[in-house]
Amino acid sequence: MPSQSHKPWANFSNNNTGSLRLAKFFGRRDFLMSLVWMLVLLIFATAVPWAMQDVYGSQSTLQAMIPMLQNPAMVALVGPIFDTTYYSVGALTAGMMLLMTATAVAFMNIFFVVRYTRADEEQERAEMIRSLPVGRLAPLNGALIGAFVLNLLVVLVNWAGIMLMNIPSMDSKGALLYGAACGAVGMVFAAVAAVCSQLASTSRGALAYSGAIVGLMYLVRAAGDILRVDHSWGETLSRISPLGLCLRVEAFVSNSWWPLPWLLLTAAVLVAAAYVLNARRDLGAGIIPPTPGPAHASPLLRTNLGLTFTLLRNTLIGWAYVAIALGVSYGSIMNYIADFVKTTPFLQHALTNEQGFTMAESFASLVMVVLAGMLAIVPVMIVLKAWREEEDGRAELVLATATSRSNFFGSYAVIALVCSILMPALGALGLWGAAAVVMTDPFSASFAFKGILIYLPAIWLFLGLAALLTAVVPRIAASVSWTYLGLGFFLGYFGQVFTQIPSWVVKLSPFGLIPNITQAAIPWITLAVMTALAFVMMIAAFVLYRRRDLSS
Repeated sequence: MPSQSHKPWANFSNNNTGSLRLAKFFGRRDFLMSLVWMLVLLIFATAVPWAMQDVYGSQSTLQAMIPMLQNPAMVALVGPIFDTTYYSVGALTAGMMLLMTATAVAFMNIFFVVRYTRADEEQERAEMIRSLPVGRLAPLNGALIGAFVLNLLVVLVNWAGIMLMNIPSMDSKGALLYGAACGAVGMVFAAVAAVCSQLASTSRGALAYSGAIVGLMYLVRAAGDILRVDHSWGETLSRISPLGLCLRVEAFVSNSWWPLPWLLLTAAVLVAAAYVLNARRDLGAGIIPPTPGPAHASPLLRTNLGLTFTLLRNTLIGWAYVAIALGVSYGSIMNYIADFVKTTPFLQHALTNEQGFTMAESFASLVMVVLAGMLAIVPVMIVLKAWREEEDGRAELVLATATSRSNFFGSYAVIALVCSILMPALGALGLWGAAAVVMTDPFSASFAFKGILIYLPAIWLFLGLAALLTAVVPRIAASVSWTYLGLGFFLGYFGQVFTQIPSWVVKLSPFGLIPNITQAAIPWITLAVMTALAFVMMIAAFVLYRRRDLSS
């Protein structure tokens, strides 16, 4: 008998059988994580416009923002300004948040598609699914259908959140366009993840390829947006990147729809490429074969700590660059702060201090909670990785050797603890270094490090909670940890800026327990209690991790 064709267009009905059922199944499996993503997007879609309206409500304040946002570092970070004649709260919100939201949605789609394509094949779940009456393309179809539904929810959540705020300069058309741009970018990177899942032979490789493409597109967009001021081809360069093209919708400015068809066309071409590649490989294999390892193992692999560090090395290097870049982006605008605050009564009140600090130091101390909140992601991510290794069956291979459970779990905890200090310190270094370049009278390096390191007890509390949840209830550890970290950052930052938020609500966040160092004395007792509680949770995590059964 002739062999069955693996071409996606041959025997179409059989190849696609069960696609919708699998999409529903993937949706049920991913319900909790997707819910967390939607809640976070909703919070930012409502809170950020409200904050912008409250802080920058006057036209003079908005116009004063323009020179700061035209700084090349800010253009590289959030994108260009398209209209400076009449700058509105809506334009400011889209200018500050659209790129960040679209990038977050891109990663959400990458995680979703890789999880239900390459990761399922790697863990042999796809083989079990394929033993049922489903077509060869059903898993890929189900992942892409699920991503499409997820991106529709992104559109609706962003539109509904913005409209809920009822801000005059943010109309329904602009809100819908804002959400649609995020959703379209999400579809592009869902398709990118689908292609990378065919190329790579492991989920780690698929995530690495996809993440590298996001980073490359971000850099291409940043270069184009900076160069467009002096070179016409800079605009073309920026439009090559989906992250640059989505900004050209100019939400709440000109409300242009033309970038959306191009984004969707890009997604369609990439999806077609994913199907072609899928037809050319065997189940479980990748188009790019895995490269053989070195003939001799690194000395680091002699210990479990060294093995864990080797596995995390590329991720840590990437986050180190992110930490420095975040600090540099804020430090590069320090020379604009004094003039900007003069036109912003709200910030004059928020940055008032009675201890002789300069306005730049007051603003820098406010920025520190942003750096601490963003970089707290790293230690939490590392300690949660222990559960991922366990779930994927790799922890069992390590524990089959002379490695104890305490040693295995401890290696992740130690690296997470080191990174909880190192990453914020790199952020502070970037902030101080950039400020020293652009300011005639910059604040000292000791002030920068003191301002960021005071948040270490708060970061350790998030780390301790994640470790404890991993040891006790690992299946919900990631969802609970990320949700609390997101809410904690939100309350900690906005609680310092907006006096309307009740103090008891702000103090539900560990960041809310630490005051701005330019406005209050350092609460040493509070910091000591927070540190003690964090380490009690970590010790309890060690004890409880040894007592529970492994999951696989």
